[in-house]
Amino acid sequence: MKRIFVLIGLSFLFFKPVFSQNSKVSIEGELKKWHKVTLSFTGEELAENGAENPFLDYRLNVTFKNNNKTYVIPGFYAADGNASETSADNGNVWQVRFVPDAIGEWTYQVSFRKGKAIAVSDDPKEGEAVQFDGLNGSFLIEKSDKTGRDFRGKGRLSYTDTGYLQFQETKDYFLKGGADSPESFLGYYEFDQTPPSHKYEPHAKDWKVGDPTWKNGKGKNIIGALNYLSSEDMNAVYFLTMNVQGDGKDVWPWNDINERYRFDCSKLDQWEIVFDHMDALGLMLHIVTQETENELLLDIGQLKVQRKLYYRELIARFSHHLGITWNLGEENGPLHWTPKGQDDKDRKAMAKYIKTHDPYKNLVVLHTHAGSKSQEVFLDPLLGYEYLDGPSMQTSKPKNVHDRIVRFVDVSKKAGKRWVVCQDEIGPADTGAKPDADDPEHNEIRAQVLWGNLMAGGAGVEWYFGYRFAHNDLKCEDWRSRDLLWDQTKHALDFFQKHVPFTKMQSADGLTDNPDDYVFAENGSTYVVYLPKVTETKINLYGFNSKFTIKWYNPRTGGNLQRGSVKTIKGGRTASIGLPPNNDKDWVALITTTKKIATTKKYDDNDIITLKALSDFEINKAGEAVYYVDQGNGALSIDASNKVQRNKFASAALVFKGETGLYRATLTTTAENDGESVYKVKVNGKEVSTLVNPSTKSSFLTVKHDLDLYLHKNDIVEVLSKAVTNGKIPENNETAWSRGRWSSLTLTPDAFLEVTKALQDIAPFVEKHGILEVEAESFHNKTNNGTKRDWYVRSNSDDIPFSGDTIENHSATASKGAYIEALPDTRVTHDDKLIAGENFFPVAGTGGIVSYKVKINNPGTYYVWALAYSTGTEDNGLHVGVNGEWPESGARIQWCEGKHRWTWSSAQRVPENHCGIPQKITLNFKKAGEYVVSFSMREDGFEFDKWILAKDKNFIPE
Repeated sequence: MKRIFVLIGLSFLFFKPVFSQNSKVSIEGELKKWHKVTLSFTGEELAENGAENPFLDYRLNVTFKNNNKTYVIPGFYAADGNASETSADNGNVWQVRFVPDAIGEWTYQVSFRKGKAIAVSDDPKEGEAVQFDGLNGSFLIEKSDKTGRDFRGKGRLSYTDTGYLQFQETKDYFLKGGADSPESFLGYYEFDQTPPSHKYEPHAKDWKVGDPTWKNGKGKNIIGALNYLSSEDMNAVYFLTMNVQGDGKDVWPWNDINERYRFDCSKLDQWEIVFDHMDALGLMLHIVTQETENELLLDIGQLKVQRKLYYRELIARFSHHLGITWNLGEENGPLHWTPKGQDDKDRKAMAKYIKTHDPYKNLVVLHTHAGSKSQEVFLDPLLGYEYLDGPSMQTSKPKNVHDRIVRFVDVSKKAGKRWVVCQDEIGPADTGAKPDADDPEHNEIRAQVLWGNLMAGGAGVEWYFGYRFAHNDLKCEDWRSRDLLWDQTKHALDFFQKHVPFTKMQSADGLTDNPDDYVFAENGSTYVVYLPKVTETKINLYGFNSKFTIKWYNPRTGGNLQRGSVKTIKGGRTASIGLPPNNDKDWVALITTTKKIATTKKYDDNDIITLKALSDFEINKAGEAVYYVDQGNGALSIDASNKVQRNKFASAALVFKGETGLYRATLTTTAENDGESVYKVKVNGKEVSTLVNPSTKSSFLTVKHDLDLYLHKNDIVEVLSKAVTNGKIPENNETAWSRGRWSSLTLTPDAFLEVTKALQDIAPFVEKHGILEVEAESFHNKTNNGTKRDWYVRSNSDDIPFSGDTIENHSATASKGAYIEALPDTRVTHDDKLIAGENFFPVAGTGGIVSYKVKINNPGTYYVWALAYSTGTEDNGLHVGVNGEWPESGARIQWCEGKHRWTWSSAQRVPENHCGIPQKITLNFKKAGEYVVSFSMREDGFEFDKWILAKDKNFIPE
């Protein structure tokens, strides 16, 4: 579109505020929601290679506002403003590209400043205001008129905690299918200053009249290639923006292959023409900013001037596009074959910089190495990191894809930020996705990669082309070489988009008896079963007594759902799903019910949920062994006197009716002296933990096994155990057997994840020489933990929502004149009513919590001392824990002596000594690093002034 100067080519009604400003401002673009609006500013004459560096030593930012929306958009030097056509390397034009996400009036305010390296400074006052700084105006935005695949009719793709991207306008969710090859897609011969690696001549016929070009017809082939991919209903393209010193050595944004501070305005404007067309075609830009061979090229891998400038230019020019994935780097991190690379600090710095400087907060991912171990080495430290949205998975073998995706979906949910997990490169490297001519059916990768990803909760695939075949990763000229593969990808995406509520579903392979299938489920409502080969398969519908309908989908040919040998099955049990219309290759079963699941909440939010073996679980009477009800011990037990029941697992199950989330679980079992029973916990048929009772000399010993469980509402939770013998206790001419007893499964909602997020950028208290002393009122995070009690800061200027007449204030004698208190205080004396969970919290971590981020330089065991003011027997208890764990060594800090004054204690209350055994409260820090130390209430009315960690056991606070 031609540039529209406000005074000449636009409606006076819409742009009256703009005219009244300065002729140095022009606006171009359709003034519609989700459409690109470009503001151009006229300044002084500069040049790409001029004495003054316009890219580094000038900074253009424009603030756009609409009601409560504010965006600060970085601008860029644009040479003559028409460089894609003129190849100009000098001029006086600066531009800002903005995509408004609301109709109505938008205002803008310009900041244009000059100073040394100011482009990479975040200080708004850095440098000096120059030229058109301070210009302001407004314009009106109307509703978009785009439909179909065009992203401008759908809105921006944004991260959601479902694990899938969502269009902001239509609220539709996005599943990716597209091309990972050629990675050097931008190494196109008609871009300025670009080696002629690609010509895409086979796609010349796909260009259409009216499609964009530059310089009198250049670009038709690359535009045609994108037209073809879009016509196949694909929606993503993966490409490098910089491969200097890499494999292709044909793509860079600078005005010379050896330059790092000055950019090629004409080349980048030509890229923009292509990217604009991708928006119109509904193709995501998967922008890979570096590769493993050059991850140290900028600032030796660190986030300094070169890297910041590179990212800023990419963000300024391209972040406005509606489908963006920022990829931090291909195969990132050092391995034996690429021994030098970025470290975890570098990766986090990159992710944070891009996420915080991209005004639209587009998706940020990290491309992985191909091996499982290397993936975990580099990805696991990033779990829960707020600035990374997921991995860009590379997997060496197709058969590993499904389990790898399941693994990273599961661990990311546990870490508190559900990742968007896409399969972006498939190995082996010499094979990948073969051309149709070499693999006309694509059976292996269709089953294991495409459906393996989607059935694991993955968000889609991009296809990599192996180097041993024609049209490979560096030399692909014709995307039609995989025409049949695009069709199969479309069939998979169509099925998920049309037939299943995939954002509500999860991998649940354990629900069937088929070890080779994939299961994706919203329990009680919708199940998808992918059969790589047809075999009779039974599914567990325990707990849901509806009638379910079964239909089949052909993943090779797509089309309508079809009927199989069984039309309906009855829930509440395990049932065969029947067979598809024929036995040829793979089929997909869709199992649904029209009966709505009851939405009545069984448990209150944030409550600790105690699931009792005898009353909440149902015994599986068809198991290898079968429990009996052991009323005397309040447990489920196995009759080991019956030899048939020995050394086999009995089980009991329930349907979980709590809120979806991470729980700290405790399985309470009974250890016995005649055998160390083995326990398993399964969720939807998948084993998530195996536990073994400790040996004991006691006949019965209550044991609490701790584990983490991420549970979805309506998950089937199963506890199994088996009777075993250790051969130590003679009985009836043989040895006695344990009975696999267990009494309950307790679930505590994990609020610690929110704490770690909140403290991510907080400076820690630092331990030095084995000592750390902290004021209690200097907490970094506070929560009532879903209870009716909270911690309140007390000082001379009290501001508490309770009567000061009845609550004494002891701040005058407190350290630094302040402390914290657990309020309200309703249990002052022993005669006052005790209400567990309200004014008394015997279990650590269940009452109100205060948390402190600390840095431990000298790891080991530390003795915990706390300074408290106690007036009676009902305000003298506290718990301490670390990183959301509440060890027994930190439970029940007790005060008996030193009433009515501030007194130190490190004593632990135990049954045989209610006043506590001195110096028993400890925390263990296994390695140097940052931790979160938390204190939780035991009794309301507790007054807390200060705490100390001391590595020296003989340390006594003064």
